[in-house]
Amino acid sequence: MNRRLVLLIPLLLPALALAPLARAQQRSQQLPRDLQDADNRIMAEIRANARIMENLEYLSDMIGPRLTGSPQMARASEWTRQKFAEYGLSARLEPFEIARAWTRGEASARILEPAPHRLTLAAAGWSPGTSGKVRGPVLHVEANTEEEFARYRGRLKNAIVLVAPPTPVDPPSPPRLEGYPTPLPPEGQAPRGGRRPGGAGFGFRQRLTELLKAEGAACVFHDSGLTHGLLNMTSRSAAGPFTPGVLPAAFVTHESYALLWRLLKRGPVTAEVELTNRFSDGPVTVHNTVAELPGTAPSGDPAEEAVILGAHLDSWDLGTGTTDNGTGSMVVLEAARALQALGLKPRRTIRFLLFNGEEQGLVGSREYVKRHQAEMAKVSGVLVHDYGTGKVNYIGLQGNYECGPVMELLTAPLRRVGFEGIRTNRLGGTDHLSFAAAGVPAFACGQERAEYDRTHHSQSDTFDKAWKDDLLQGAMVLAVWAYNLASQPEMLPRKPQP
Repeated sequence: MNRRLVLLIPLLLPALALAPLARAQQRSQQLPRDLQDADNRIMAEIRANARIMENLEYLSDMIGPRLTGSPQMARASEWTRQKFAEYGLSARLEPFEIARAWTRGEASARILEPAPHRLTLAAAGWSPGTSGKVRGPVLHVEANTEEEFARYRGRLKNAIVLVAPPTPVDPPSPPRLEGYPTPLPPEGQAPRGGRRPGGAGFGFRQRLTELLKAEGAACVFHDSGLTHGLLNMTSRSAAGPFTPGVLPAAFVTHESYALLWRLLKRGPVTAEVELTNRFSDGPVTVHNTVAELPGTAPSGDPAEEAVILGAHLDSWDLGTGTTDNGTGSMVVLEAARALQALGLKPRRTIRFLLFNGEEQGLVGSREYVKRHQAEMAKVSGVLVHDYGTGKVNYIGLQGNYECGPVMELLTAPLRRVGFEGIRTNRLGGTDHLSFAAAGVPAFACGQERAEYDRTHHSQSDTFDKAWKDDLLQGAMVLAVWAYNLASQPEMLPRKPQP
């Protein structure tokens, strides 16, 4: 999940208006008996014959982390295409280009003075390497304008730069709302309330990196903001996705970062750092995985329309990308397997999409929407699973309030597996936003947090963190929602466009 795009806005007035309308509609309407019977069969099939855990274990352990543009990601795309085909669906890979692939090298750093300490770190995504081992002063650069930056001129040769105070992780932050991943701050921004060096906005933050490079700085350190030695990961390039950063950058464990900060308050600190990373020579072709269960209505009818289930297959590379987002991808694959195994024949096509490049800014889903722009008017709805291993508690309406009553009706059978209903929340940070921008009713699954905040983008995102029962429930939610929606006489209503 890309945390830099996350948004959740509880909208209380629409919620008050929606609740009685949904209850009234549920009292006056029920799903047809054939749909209720199909829903029962779907949930029973997933409960009895699911392949989620064996597929997730293979993806996590045998393929491993899936950085966009890497050989592992290419292998994962082809493997998922083969699995969809093995389960009896038509499947293909759709290509698009990224500007550069990036290969992580080794990262090492240590404090030399005033006392020797080893530091734990990892290069930020698409960071260039250093020029070998670089030894220099550790400095906190706090500047909101070029005028404020002037006081650092002449002092930054080979400097290792801290641009923000340590993330406050002790005492713990207050609990967050369900389905609300914590945003990772943009380049140069202090996490959780720390002062931003780029007070003049993004333009100056990008300019700050250029100024640091011009002055000869060696590297920028960012606090990972996680406890117990865990690292966090994202890109720190201000120039756009898949573009090499101007200056080497690294995420440092909170313990190492806080140590540097404490020592700086006592006096001068000297450290050494080395990052070795590589870029491809030019653009690289990557793929989204696309599979379909075709609709049965005659030509010109709803068979030409579609319902989409999606998740992103790419991951960051410190762990194995199990819960971000191997879990969502395998839930989508399981929904496809179960629907096909039962021989169900929806009126509309159900399309299953596993996106590439989500972690760099929803790139794969944006490319899919761009390529299929003419078809967006025929997409009834989109549902994405991308908030980890936890149970699906609700679906947020994203402002599509006219969809509320029918969404309550479609998901009513899921109450008995722990689904709580439809809410008015807006969820962000994942691929449904690409479809919403094209006017499609697009939603994300609001999920229980599980260990997501602890393991997200860290080396602890591994197969042992997956919760089988909750993933089975997630597959039931996706498959029942998609089949019921694909079988409706009408598409979901579009919200009014400005």
